Amino acid sequence: YNLTVLSWDGSVQSGFLADGHLDGQLFLLCDRQKCPAGPQGQWAEAILRAETSNTEIEDLRENEKDLKMTLAHEKGQKGALHSLQEIRLCEIHEDGSTRGFRHFYSDGNLFLSQNLDTREWNVSQSSRVQILPINITKVLKENAKKAGTVLADCLWKLRRYLASGTVPPMVNVTRSEGSERNINVTCWASGFYPPNITLNWCQDGVSLSHDAQHSEGVLPDGNGTYQTWVTIRIRQGEEQRFTCYMEHSGNHSTHPVPSGKVPVLQRQWSFYIFLFLLLLLLLVFSVSFITRRIKHYPHSIQSL
Repeated sequence: YNLTVLSWDGSVQSGFLADGHLDGQLFLLCDRQKCPAGPQGQWAEAILRAETSNTEIEDLRENEKDLKMTLAHEKGQKGALHSLQEIRLCEIHEDGSTRGFRHFYSDGNLFLSQNLDTREWNVSQSSRVQILPINITKVLKENAKKAGTVLADCLWKLRRYLASGTVPPMVNVTRSEGSERNINVTCWASGFYPPNITLNWCQDGVSLSHDAQHSEGVLPDGNGTYQTWVTIRIRQGEEQRFTCYMEHSGNHSTHPVPSGKVPVLQRQWSFYIFLFLLLLLLLVFSVSFITRRIKHYPHSIQSL
């Protein structure tokens, strides 16, 4: 979560700026006039239902009050626009371990951080922060007791979003012509969340090595979900020996290589088109040759 409050000429301004991200994807956005400030797509709407959205907004407004109280204690901030920003983040790793942090910025400069696991604080030693007119001691005292609550709340929300925001992938297998009786087969998975997915090719039920498969990894779809694909080259006629295996969020499926009838028809049409173009070229050449001979021997043709 990223929350920012503003002051102008020593007076704390109304409203706040806030946004929430899940695995780097924006799902919540608030501006000074409205919160939330419009939908962020179907993926965000799926995880941020009405009751969840209300809870998020209430929590943000509570955090807003704390930041504004801190900002109000800053001295010497006359005659300009100033900002106080708090970033809260938590992580759940594959082994089940967790981490959490809080970072505070004044006018875009980091001045204070807290490890929510150890509850230790770190004060920036930069020259800009050393002259920062903010009562750091007050911030420490007001927030020291909140570390455990902040981390627990963040992790609870994260687990809930990961569970409610699961979107299964759409899997499709395609084939294209290769060379020397080889074909390229590609297994596509798209529209899934979270991004953790297993997608690989199997031959006779045994997974192929990574070196035998080509993939660009998991990439964002642009709508909060993800996509990936994996391609292999196989001998034509051995399609039935290969299947694509997919596993995502505890669900798994296998997908065979499609029938080769369509590519065969494509090859036949390609042959017919090539034959037609060849005959057309021969016809043009023949007409051109006869025309040149008529121009070259006009008297002989007239005598006939």
